[in-house]
Amino acid sequence: MSQTVKEIANRSRLHLNLLWEAALVGVVVGIIVTLYRLGIQFISDRIITLMGIAAGSFANKVIFVGVMLIFGVLAGLCYRLSPLISGSGIPQVAAQLGGHLQSKWQSVLPFKFIGGLLTLGGGLTLGREGPSVQIGASIGQGCSDLLRRPISERRYMIVGGASAGLAAAFNAPIAGAIFALEEMHHHFSPRALISAMTAAFSANFIAGLVMSDQPVLFFDHVAPLPLKHYLTVVLIGIVTGFSGVLFNRCILWGKKIYQRLRLHWVLTGIIPFLIVAICGLILPDLFGSGEHLIFLPVEGGYNFGYLLMLFVVKLILLTVCFCSGLPGGIFFPMLVLGSLCGHGIGLLLADAGMIETQYILTLSLMAMAGHFSSIVRAPMTGLLLVSEMTGSFANMLPLGIVSLVAYIVAEACKSEPIYISLEKQLPLSAGPEALYDTNERMLMEFAVENNSYVDGRKIADVCWPTDFMLVAVRRSGKEITPTGSLELKAGDYIVALFIRQDMAGVVDELNEFTKTL
Repeated sequence: MSQTVKEIANRSRLHLNLLWEAALVGVVVGIIVTLYRLGIQFISDRIITLMGIAAGSFANKVIFVGVMLIFGVLAGLCYRLSPLISGSGIPQVAAQLGGHLQSKWQSVLPFKFIGGLLTLGGGLTLGREGPSVQIGASIGQGCSDLLRRPISERRYMIVGGASAGLAAAFNAPIAGAIFALEEMHHHFSPRALISAMTAAFSANFIAGLVMSDQPVLFFDHVAPLPLKHYLTVVLIGIVTGFSGVLFNRCILWGKKIYQRLRLHWVLTGIIPFLIVAICGLILPDLFGSGEHLIFLPVEGGYNFGYLLMLFVVKLILLTVCFCSGLPGGIFFPMLVLGSLCGHGIGLLLADAGMIETQYILTLSLMAMAGHFSSIVRAPMTGLLLVSEMTGSFANMLPLGIVSLVAYIVAEACKSEPIYISLEKQLPLSAGPEALYDTNERMLMEFAVENNSYVDGRKIADVCWPTDFMLVAVRRSGKEITPTGSLELKAGDYIVALFIRQDMAGVVDELNEFTKTL
């Protein structure tokens, strides 16, 4: 039986295969990411203790800085040995799924894990969530290779692994699945949803057994915002929209600076750790990703000037750390910066007598969703993420409004989504490792969107690419033989067969045909 026939025949049991594959991937990702979180916490606790001791004498300060520099050298070495672990890893996964990048999981997985322990445990202003996504995707790819799954299933296993990574990192399985579909798979399909949801819930279950089933950001009470204060929701959306635009420009500007400097890998590791060490000794609040800063509204006693200073310095530290290329994400820091925005606005409004102080925390959490929506341009993920992280779904309406307003502001400013911008900067033409047979056949589905080029056209009337075969059209859960007289409609799924070496070109062309004009 030819490989083409095998690939097509395998579709009859694809749903069942995806279920057990995604469950397996989710369990493995849950275990690995939980160990990742525990390792980061263990190292971070020791570094913070050392930083506290360093305040006592100059000699202790020298020892603390020396330890941080050693961490920097080791983190830089990880980056040097496996360049694809750079940054969060989310753009790399998106490029891999789009056929533009081949990632060698055997090197990405261990070096991303170790590098992340060093950078995140060492207190850099970076987040664990992006690295957890890349670790999960690498595990999905590794499982598919070791189990010798058909290439059409490998893609779903990578998507499932990515969603499981975010779910285990944040205790947010729904947001993890939606994020994987929005940002990496780029369209909702039943098969992708099965894989993402199954893996995300499996990973979250494992993480909950070991860590805790409580929300990552647990508050005793988050006051629902009354309708009379909904104008402040619009204000939060506008401010976080502009703040997100500033965030994106700072990150891209920082990337350009580092590219021009062309630093040796040792300096690439040392510089961020040295700056963070000095800042941490001056003001401990600046140490780490900034998760503790989200709880400042509960503690109270802070003024607007202090929050503004934290925002500016943390944004600078994030730019220095992330743009260096060391492994670590921007996911959590962008939420922290959004929280500082909302906290500051809440303080100003409370001082002016426009809101009660009990709603400052609520505005702070809403600003997290707005900031995420403006930067990533994934409003659905943003509002679900904040709701799951806090364990409160009482503010879904204002969260949705903030996310949409911030989204509109970013669109009006023509700010490109950050992960798309970062994906464009990847060395996609650098000759990645040849992990697969380039003549291997693979099947992919493409959703026909409303008012796209093929919507309402007969198959015979479409100028299809020459390097693929239209295998089937799936409509309302049933597969239809693609005859020339068949008219394609919005909501259909085109099933395409092509060889791996043509993947990037075919995916780009079919996306142009099926996406809304």
